[in-house]
Amino acid sequence: MAWNINSAKFIIEMVDDSTGEIITREATLGDFKEVTKKATTTRTRKAKTDDEPTPMIHLLEGKWQLNTKAVELTGFEPEMKLDIKFEKKGRTTIPVLCADEKSGNRLTKTFTVSCRGSKHDNLAEFGDTFELIPYEGKDGYFKLKGNIEKEDDIIDVPEEISDPEEFDDELEGVEDSSDGTEINFDLEL
Repeated sequence: MAWNINSAKFIIEMVDDSTGEIITREATLGDFKEVTKKATTTRTRKAKTDDEPTPMIHLLEGKWQLNTKAVELTGFEPEMKLDIKFEKKGRTTIPVLCADEKSGNRLTKTFTVSCRGSKHDNLAEFGDTFELIPYEGKDGYFKLKGNIEKEDDIIDVPEEISDPEEFDDELEGVEDSSDGTEINFDLEL
């Protein structure tokens, strides 16, 4: 099979390092024509130089960012790999920040760390702004206190029953199975 090329057009873009100017060259079957474009600048988000008095992490779209106080407290530096793990304590789950070279993501110069997918969704359940609290007994670990209180963390304490007979009345609808594997409670509080 032979190819017959009638025309071909190539576009080559080059950046002049000294001026930042983008030079585009178009070529059509050996015919070169130089086109010059203005240099485009991409805006990069600077590290927060904020006035927050406490060490905080802000959850952004696809990443999270440490504020200045958090960087000072943790001692984390750009290029370190950081991770947020979820520690279960009883019925509650606590997000914990730590350095982790195996499973962590790199801290950038603007103090952001990539956080996408289920990891982002799990963290978002706790809020979008987190206060860093040093973890007692674990150097380099920091608990994250989010701005959303999870329902699992709220424990309703029933009023005290002053009369024991009142409690017996509440147990009236309890059934016990004969094999001991199933117990049904029909209580109304």
